[in-house]
Amino acid sequence: MSGTKKHHVVAVDGWINPPPLNFEYDFTKYPTVGQDLLLEHVKDATIVITSGRPMNRAVIEAAPVLELISVSGTGTDHIDLEAARERNVAVCRVPAQNTETVGEHAFALYFALKRRILPLHNLAADGKTWAQSPPATAKAFGKPPRVNSEETLVVVGYGAIGRHVETMGRALGMNVLIAERKSSSEIREGRISFDEAVEKGTVFFIVAPGNDSTRAMFSTPEFETMDSSALIINCGRGGVVSEKEVATALREGTIGGYATDVFEREPATSENCPLLDPSVPNLIHTPHLAWFSAKAIRGTIETVKANIEGFVAGKPQNLVVSRKSGP
Repeated sequence: MSGTKKHHVVAVDGWINPPPLNFEYDFTKYPTVGQDLLLEHVKDATIVITSGRPMNRAVIEAAPVLELISVSGTGTDHIDLEAARERNVAVCRVPAQNTETVGEHAFALYFALKRRILPLHNLAADGKTWAQSPPATAKAFGKPPRVNSEETLVVVGYGAIGRHVETMGRALGMNVLIAERKSSSEIREGRISFDEAVEKGTVFFIVAPGNDSTRAMFSTPEFETMDSSALIINCGRGGVVSEKEVATALREGTIGGYATDVFEREPATSENCPLLDPSVPNLIHTPHLAWFSAKAIRGTIETVKANIEGFVAGKPQNLVVSRKSGP
């Protein structure tokens, strides 16, 4: 963690260029590549900047002089934190830069799902159905949806984004409930138990991180308990919802709809993701871009710069894994 030696900063996602850093360094940026090339690209890096590229044990061990992994996002579930600790590699992240953006995207998904925007767009765009049979347009809508004042919004994951979602929901006139952690035996003030939330909710906004305690938090038992018209919006992590089981619930009409920006395996493909089967109804998905806005990008770049400069100066910040001093 020295500011006197020359660092090699490597960006492995290819999208972020931090402003000039205040120490001596070389900078290399690579486009998204396969895992085999990633091993080659990090071999001389002292600092790696990554957004969503998996930094598993093999990658970390392929970088013998690596000191810092700077994540240009909030989540670190794609980083092998245990391997980083063992190799004495610090890991830092960018907290709370995308709070507004993710909240807006989550509500965009909600309204698009509830108001059936995609199928109704297709119906209008075909230029025939509406003119030939006006009643068919309402039939295509399906069951009339609730208005906001009739919704009970359950926030799952009460960090900065969860609190922002709560504020937005209340501003729209929704009844908002905060779900306690599923595994918790104690209910904190202002929250209700996870099981009670599943029973009461009509729309669920998932903004929880991905880890062992949240994996498959929503699966068949939850789908069968909640209201059959309930909508689920996931802008947290894909693994929080069982993709296979939510696809089945949608086909069987157990729930009203699912909209997600995140997937169990990313990038999602037709081979690795059951949600990309076009036969699954009442489904909307976007390719993990809920974070994307000019404000979030500016804040991310500024924080990545501050994180790296602070680390080199011996004043690390936003750490998930600390680095021991010395060799």
